[in-house]
Amino acid sequence: MTKNDKKLELTWYHKDKSLYYDLKEKKYLWVDKKDPRVSEPRIFLEKAAYGDRDAENMLIKGDNLLALKALLQDFRNKIKLIYIDPPFNTGSAFEYYDDGLEHSIWLTMMRDRLKLLHDLLKKDGVIFVEIDDTEVAYLSVLLDEIFGRKNRVVNISIKRSAATGHKAINPAPVNVTEYLIVYCKDKTEWRYKQQHVLREKYDRQYSKFIENYSEDYQKWRFINLADKVATELGYSSASEARKKLSSKVFEKEVVKFAVGNPEGVIRFALPNYKGVSQAARELIDKSKSDGEKVYLLKREDFSDMFFYKGNRILFLEDKVRTVNGEKGIVEPLTNFWDDIGWQGIAKEGNVEFPKGKKPEKLIKRILEIGSKESDWILDSFAGSGTTGAVAHKMGRKWIMVEFSDQVKTHCLKRLKEVVEGKDQTGISKEINWRGGSGFKYFELGDSLFVADDDLRLTVLNPKVYNGTLIRAVLKVEGFKLLNPNNALHGVSGRTIAHVTEQYLNQDYVSAILREVGDAADYLIVYAKTISSKIKLPENVEIRKIPDVLLKKFKV
Repeated sequence: MTKNDKKLELTWYHKDKSLYYDLKEKKYLWVDKKDPRVSEPRIFLEKAAYGDRDAENMLIKGDNLLALKALLQDFRNKIKLIYIDPPFNTGSAFEYYDDGLEHSIWLTMMRDRLKLLHDLLKKDGVIFVEIDDTEVAYLSVLLDEIFGRKNRVVNISIKRSAATGHKAINPAPVNVTEYLIVYCKDKTEWRYKQQHVLREKYDRQYSKFIENYSEDYQKWRFINLADKVATELGYSSASEARKKLSSKVFEKEVVKFAVGNPEGVIRFALPNYKGVSQAARELIDKSKSDGEKVYLLKREDFSDMFFYKGNRILFLEDKVRTVNGEKGIVEPLTNFWDDIGWQGIAKEGNVEFPKGKKPEKLIKRILEIGSKESDWILDSFAGSGTTGAVAHKMGRKWIMVEFSDQVKTHCLKRLKEVVEGKDQTGISKEINWRGGSGFKYFELGDSLFVADDDLRLTVLNPKVYNGTLIRAVLKVEGFKLLNPNNALHGVSGRTIAHVTEQYLNQDYVSAILREVGDAADYLIVYAKTISSKIKLPENVEIRKIPDVLLKKFKV
């Protein structure tokens, strides 16, 4: 590799370095990937619980790189849907985020986190990343690298605003869009849930009505839809109704009636003769020769087909659904979303988050596409807490991570009101949300290690002791926590772990063995000070802390 090649590589991202957000310094810091500050899995310290204490939902304060590493032990391959709305790297200074990182720093920050998100995602899971055009191309390449191009699902354009005001004063086309880049972990396993959107425009081709559609199809009588509506309104004909009401008012009545009675509203369409089955072609031919009879083709895996005078009968019922609590004519969801309003969302969740908040309806659609009730949802750039609020209302289990103080000023406040049923903004009224369930609030624990400048050594952090030390050691060593109040602290298979700050001697080991009994095949004891005169059975091992942990991270 030449010097120029290496320089070019660093403009993408630093492969041997990681970035984490230092809460004290309030900035991103570069460290070696093996530095314990990013390589050591941290513990979560529960600070509060709200609502149902058995609820598994988690709100976490801390750098999301460290939090995601900590989540791996319990949530690897378990998250069904991930939505993230990271800083767009536009160069603008926001109140809560420095949204202007140098390009390679931004890419490195995203790379490290996306790799962890990939590991947390279920095999049939999906990730939605929201971004604008500043970094969309580079982010797409980065996602290709981590998730694989074969697992790219779609790029969605979202219309977030209108071309008005200062945005219209632009030397280039006005930018009114953001993007959702969508990848799944394994495209062969993921299944898309078909979604529909309401459309105000009525298809005038649906102009006929089956006067007696509740009867046998062979007795159906077809009349003009407009005449049917006119009769329902008390007029003798459609022409009279238009004259008395005005054409505009009457057409609204036609659409209203059609949407309310879609099972009887139809249109005739010439079928694709070459694109249908032999059985369908035979019925098409028969219906041409017998112009007064309706023919039916029953199908097992698809809707039945009706033919009349060589035409297929299409029902408006197939295009009418209830979306967001409103019944209307729909069309399949495309990769351009212009139907979700961004105006008037400032008060959603009863928190203010200028230029950063996303509409609850947007998150609702995303969750409907890729998840079902009780699935795990993750957002590691929580912002004002929209993802957790919507997931909670929709009966999903959720995890949110946020490093700034807005985790308390925004997320905590918002989620407490959701649990209590006080939040009636966003999608609450649409889904009749009345409160319920609960969540726990955690803060990321300190590192096990600190530097002793006087001794020029890395030592155990004095802030980490008692139960916190037990949890931290077990986390680093890959044990599942059992009970910090007895000898059986952690377990991995048939191995039990015990952690102590006390002086470890023969009597102490014997006491642990008596308490463990037949609960395990192997015992590992972690201790800070150890007697040199201990005799151990073959199924017991002693590991000195912090030495064994420092070796793991090569400090």
